[in-house]
Amino acid sequence: MTLVRPDLSAIVAIARAYARDGKASATRRAYATGWAQFETWAEKTGLCALPAEPQAAALFLAALAANGKKPSTVALRLAAIVARHRDAGHPFDIRHHSIGEVMAGIRRAHGVAQDKKTPILSPDLRAMIESMPDSLPGIRDSAVILIGYGGALRRSELAALDVGDVVSAEQGLIITLRSSKTDQEGHGDLIAIHRGRDPRLCASALLASWLEASGIEDGPLFRPLAGPGGAGVRPERLTGKSMALIVKRAAERIGLDPDDFAAHSLRAGLATSAALAGADLLAIMRQTRHKSVDVARGYVRIADIWRDNVTARVL
Repeated sequence: MTLVRPDLSAIVAIARAYARDGKASATRRAYATGWAQFETWAEKTGLCALPAEPQAAALFLAALAANGKKPSTVALRLAAIVARHRDAGHPFDIRHHSIGEVMAGIRRAHGVAQDKKTPILSPDLRAMIESMPDSLPGIRDSAVILIGYGGALRRSELAALDVGDVVSAEQGLIITLRSSKTDQEGHGDLIAIHRGRDPRLCASALLASWLEASGIEDGPLFRPLAGPGGAGVRPERLTGKSMALIVKRAAERIGLDPDDFAAHSLRAGLATSAALAGADLLAIMRQTRHKSVDVARGYVRIADIWRDNVTARVL
């Protein structure tokens, strides 16, 4: 009997494909961008990118910070360098003192606070919806904002929604998230959005209006518009960047600075508004799907500074 050796090259290719699928697509894109930047920088400076010396990587990170990149962006570029070396089978000492010292210096000099966009609070949410034009673009944008807000959705989650993922129930909407930043294995999450007391601020009512006006029956839920005045609907889905632009336009329409807002303002706004209304932190985390109490608490810090504030008793 002749034993047939397995095709190891094919098995290796399959294993690599599984490994690639193990990282979220956004992470893969960020790593690809980071590595391309490092490779270009190394070529210009005459240093070797692969394999790279830790000191070379440290110089690159310092150059990024000197050019105004945030500590979080610098850390992501370092992760891209590490990942590329690991994938190529080259050791890389991320604990080397030169890298540690540079990263510590960047954090001290530039801070580690995240550049979070301004949360949209309830009064501004109402103003945004009420200012929307009575047109197909206005109906779509209203549905995007209210579903993103009520579901505390990330922009990638909003963009990924299909018609079948959002079901109308007696109490409101039930959203099925197939996967998300904190659920990269695709177990799925269920999110409920109650019907609004005011029909103009009801995600369920706006979704029904959007589906009826657009004629969409299946496939991507939120789509680009085409034709004069956006009267037609294209087949592809909106991108995450498009979600951010929708929020920025809505902010500008009511006289706010669009640079202060993005799609993340919806998610942050729900958490902050809920905290201001007295909602329990764990209840907020259940809606936002945060795993870390510390991270979730950052979204409600505005409400916390006013809760039991002693100046209300003495001034």
